[in-house]
Amino acid sequence: MAVVAVGVSLPATAAAQGPGPVLVVGDSLEVGTEPYLRRELGGIDLTVDARTSRPSDDGIAVLQGALRPQHDVVVFDLGTNDDPSDPGGLTANLETAAQIAGDRCLVVATISRPPLNGVTDDGLNAAVERFAAASGARVADWRSAASEAGVLADDGVHATPAGYALRAGLVADAIRSCSAPGPAFGGGGGGPDLLKPAKPVDSPPRPEPGPGLALLATPVLAIADRAVAILAFARATVAAVDRSLRFALDVGGRVVRRIGALPGGG
Repeated sequence: MAVVAVGVSLPATAAAQGPGPVLVVGDSLEVGTEPYLRRELGGIDLTVDARTSRPSDDGIAVLQGALRPQHDVVVFDLGTNDDPSDPGGLTANLETAAQIAGDRCLVVATISRPPLNGVTDDGLNAAVERFAAASGARVADWRSAASEAGVLADDGVHATPAGYALRAGLVADAIRSCSAPGPAFGGGGGGPDLLKPAKPVDSPPRPEPGPGLALLATPVLAIADRAVAILAFARATVAAVDRSLRFALDVGGRVVRRIGALPGGG
C-alpha cells in the first residue's frame, strides 16, 4: 500500500491521562495515523512499529520481537492487507496476538477496504468483532468512521489528513479505555467494546410541566386556605372578647357611680 503523506499542522492536545507504555504494531494506515496519535496521547510512552502492506501474520513476529515487560497496552492494528476470503487467518493471528500480549490490554480495529476479487471486508470485520467479544479486547471502529464523507482518500483505503486525525482519536480513545472499568482482558461473553466516532447529539426536549407540581400545590393550597380561615376566626374571636370587655367595663363603671351617689357612700 502507498502511504498517504500527512502535510497538515497538528493541533495542540493536552497530555492524556491513561495507561502506561503502549506498543502499536500496524500497517500503512498506522504510518499515517502515528503523528496524530502521538499528539492525542501526549505524555504516554508510545512505541510504533508500522510498515506499508504489512499483513497480520507478519505482525505476529513483529509483536513478538518488540514487546517489552513495561508495555501495558498492545495495539494490533492489522488486517487491511489480509485476504478477505480467508477471515479465519485473521482470527488465528488475533488469537496469537492475544496470547503474546498476555494479561495486557489489547486494542484492535475494524477494517475498511474495497472488495478484492469481488469479496468485501465483511468477513474480516466479523472476525474482529467475534474475537473482541470472546477476549474483551477494545475495538476502535474505523469501519464506521470511514463511511463518513471526507474521511477516506480516493483509493478507498487510506485516509485524508482529517481522516487520519479522526482515526487517531478512535485509537487513542480505545487505549484510554484500558484504564477505565470494563471487561477484563481474556474474559468472554461481554461483547466487543467498540469505540465509535462521535456523533452530534440533539439537545433534549425542554420538559413540559406535568402533574407533579399541581399535585404538590393541592395540599399546600388547602393548608393555606385553612390557615386563612383560622386567622379570620381568631380575629373575630378577639373582636368579640374586646366588645365583651368594653361592655363589662362600662357596666362596672355605672355600678361604681351609682354606689358613690348613695347617702353615706364613699
